[in-house]
Amino acid sequence: MSFNVSAQLPTAQTIAGQMKVGWNLGNTLEAICGENAWGNPNTSQTLINAVKAAGFNAVRIPCAWDCHATNGVIDPNWLARVKAVVDYCMNSNMYAILNIHWDNGWLENNCTTSAQSAVNAKQQNYWTQIANYFKNYNERLLFASANEPNVSDATGMSVLLSYHQTFVNAVRATGGNNSSRTLIIQGPSTNIDHTNNLMNTLPTDQIANRLMVEVHYYTPWQFCGLTKDESWGNMFYYWGNGHHSTTDPSRNATWGEESEVDRGLGLMKTKFVDKGIPVIIGEFEAVKRSNPSDLSTHLASREYFDKYVVSAAKSRGIIPFYWDIGGLFNRSTGAVTDQGVINAIMQGAGGGGSTTYVTLTNRATGLLIDGMGNTGNGSNCGQWSNSGSYNQQWTTETAGTYVMLKNRATGLYLDGMYRSSSGSIAGQYSYSGSDAQYWTKEAAGSYVKLKNKATGLYLDGLGSTTNGADLGQWGLSNSNNQQWTLTNVGSARISDTLSTAQINGPMTHRVLLYPNPFKSKLNMIVDNPEEVKRIVIFDMMGKQVEIIERAAALNAMSIGASLQPGMYVVQVHGADWIRSFKVTKMN
Repeated sequence: MSFNVSAQLPTAQTIAGQMKVGWNLGNTLEAICGENAWGNPNTSQTLINAVKAAGFNAVRIPCAWDCHATNGVIDPNWLARVKAVVDYCMNSNMYAILNIHWDNGWLENNCTTSAQSAVNAKQQNYWTQIANYFKNYNERLLFASANEPNVSDATGMSVLLSYHQTFVNAVRATGGNNSSRTLIIQGPSTNIDHTNNLMNTLPTDQIANRLMVEVHYYTPWQFCGLTKDESWGNMFYYWGNGHHSTTDPSRNATWGEESEVDRGLGLMKTKFVDKGIPVIIGEFEAVKRSNPSDLSTHLASREYFDKYVVSAAKSRGIIPFYWDIGGLFNRSTGAVTDQGVINAIMQGAGGGGSTTYVTLTNRATGLLIDGMGNTGNGSNCGQWSNSGSYNQQWTTETAGTYVMLKNRATGLYLDGMYRSSSGSIAGQYSYSGSDAQYWTKEAAGSYVKLKNKATGLYLDGLGSTTNGADLGQWGLSNSNNQQWTLTNVGSARISDTLSTAQINGPMTHRVLLYPNPFKSKLNMIVDNPEEVKRIVIFDMMGKQVEIIERAAALNAMSIGASLQPGMYVVQVHGADWIRSFKVTKMN
C-alpha cells in the first residue's frame, strides 16, 4: 500500500497535544437500534456548540453499525446521519472520535479463538465501509477500533490484537487521508491493570506514530457506577480527602481514592506516554445518587472526583473524555444542567471554570433567599439575614432566555412548584427541566424581578423580616418586596449571571457586558480598552455574524444593535488574551 507523503496528516502525538478534554455523546448513536432508542433526542449543532462553549474541544461518538446493516452493507441513510453528527463537531472546530461501540457485543463479547475468524471478517467489512465514507476528512476525525473488548487473559489479548490489526489494515487500505489518520486501540476490557499486564504489543502499522491507546476509568465502581448494594459490596456516596461524610460514614469510600488514580494513570504514562504513544481515558464518570442523606457532600465528592481524575490525567499527558448520557446538557436545547461538574472538569484541565455564585437580597425586607439546608425535593425555600452561608449562594444556569437558580449547599433548584396563587411559597427541587424551574429577569431600576415561567408569579419577600421566613410568590405588583439585588460572591471562568455577562480575569483584562439578556444594545466596559484588538460575535450555529475591529477605542461602548433576537457568543480579543461571553437578545 502506498500513500502521498505530501498529504500526511499530523502525528498522534501532535493531535494529543492539541486535545484538552473530551465529552462523550453517550446513549445516542450507539443505541440499539436508532438514535432515539435510549431516550435521547436527535443530536443537533446547538448541542455540540454548547459542549464547545463549556470548554470541551473533543467529542467521542459511540456508534452502532451492525443493526443498521443488511447482508453486511451499512444503510446509507445511517452513514449520512453519522456524518451529520461528525460534521457538527467539524463545524465547531472540535476533534471527533468515531468508533464501533458495543453494537450488541458482536466483537466485544467474542474475543475468543472460536469466534475469531467470523469477527475479523465483520471488522474488515464494516471498517472498510466506514473508512471509505470518511476518508477525505482531516486530522480532527479519529477512528477507534472498538469500545470495551471483554479480555482478561493472554489468549483473549492475542485474539483482540488480531481484531485491532484488521481494523488498522482496513482503514489504511482505503487510502487518502486514512493512510495517515490517527487510530485508537483499546486495551483489554479498557482496564488499566489488564492493559498494563497484557497489551505488550500494538498492531503493525504502515506509518509510524499514528496510534493511540484507550483505557477507561471507573474506579472504584462502588462510587462511579454501582446503583444498588450488592453481596460483594455496597455503594459509596462520598469520595476523596476532605469529602467523606461525618453523618453518613457507612457510605464513605474505603478504597480506590486519590492514590489509586495516581497509581493507575502512572502505569499508563510509563508504559505508553513516555514511549511516545498517546493515551486517552475514553470514559470516566461518577454517577449522581438521588438519595444520599448528606447530599451536599455527595455532590461535592462527585465534582472533586472529576476534577482529580482530569488533573491527574492531564499532568501525565493523558486526555480524559467524560461519559455523559444526558446529565451535563439538556440534549434538546443545549442548556447546561450540571455546571458544577463542568466547572470541576475544566478546573482539572487547567482551564479555570471556577463557579460564580450570587446572593439575592430583598429590597423591602433586607433578607437573602436561603436554601435553609433543606435537601428534600419539594422543601420550602426561605429567607435569612446575611450569614455568609452556602445556603444563601446560588449558581445561575442559562436555558434559552430563562435562567435557573441552583443552591450551593443543597444542590436543589429554585422551583415555583406550579403554585399559581398569590402568597404561595417557592420551593426547591432537583433538576427536572420543568417550566417551574425557569425564571425570567425583568429590570426594575438597579434591581431585578424574577418571574416564574410556569406560574406567572414573581418572587416576593412577602414583607417578612424574620429569619427563617418562607420565600413567597405573588402576581405582578409595584411592591419593593418583588425587587432583588444580585451580588456576585465568587469569580468565574465564564459567568452567565442574571444581570451581567462578565469574566473577572486579571484586573487589567476585565471586561463587563450588560444587561444580559438585552433588548436593543449590549453595553461593554473594558478596564484597558487600548488592549482590545477586535470583537467577534457568533450565532449558536458557530457562524460569525459581526466583527468590530479595534472596537474598544472608548472605555464604554455599545454593540449588538443589528443582531436579531437569539443567543450569541461574544469574543473580545486582546493582544494575548480572549474573553468569551454567552449573551441573549430578546424581542
